[in-house]
Amino acid sequence: MPVHLENRFRTKGSEAYLQLRELFNHLYTGVVITNRYILLHGGAPSQAKTVTDIAYAHKNHPKQIHLEEILWNDPWTGIKGTIASPRGAGKLFGEDVTTKLLKMLNVKALIRGHQSCTDGYRSIHGGRVLTIFSRKGAPYNNKQGAYLHLDISQKQKTPKQLLCSIHKF
Repeated sequence: MPVHLENRFRTKGSEAYLQLRELFNHLYTGVVITNRYILLHGGAPSQAKTVTDIAYAHKNHPKQIHLEEILWNDPWTGIKGTIASPRGAGKLFGEDVTTKLLKMLNVKALIRGHQSCTDGYRSIHGGRVLTIFSRKGAPYNNKQGAYLHLDISQKQKTPKQLLCSIHKF
């Protein structure tokens, strides 16, 4: 059990942990906004061939690597495919992996978190991968956090236009 839960909830720490684990069992691995965006925590699953691979990544783990990559992959420039990540779990993935994922899902951009950004956000792979990092300060020491206000009732925005919907704090 995480120590911070024990410190915060004392004797109820174990119960809080079990309830959080149950909550996570009901969360989605990713969200596809049809013909627009894919929202993931980490990054593109390099070996996924269908949306089903993403939707059921949690059920097929650890036999397939999709879940680990969805949670922990980071985009990188100047590489093809994937290479080992210096952070341990997950991999660094190149623009070709982004292109393959977006084409497979018929979406325009990958919106993700997971990776500290000095200004709270970062755009990479020709603007088709947008990282939003909502934590600022220690332990990452980034100057700003950010969030994305995404109104799906409005006309679809290009990845570049999405930058206007980012709010820094």
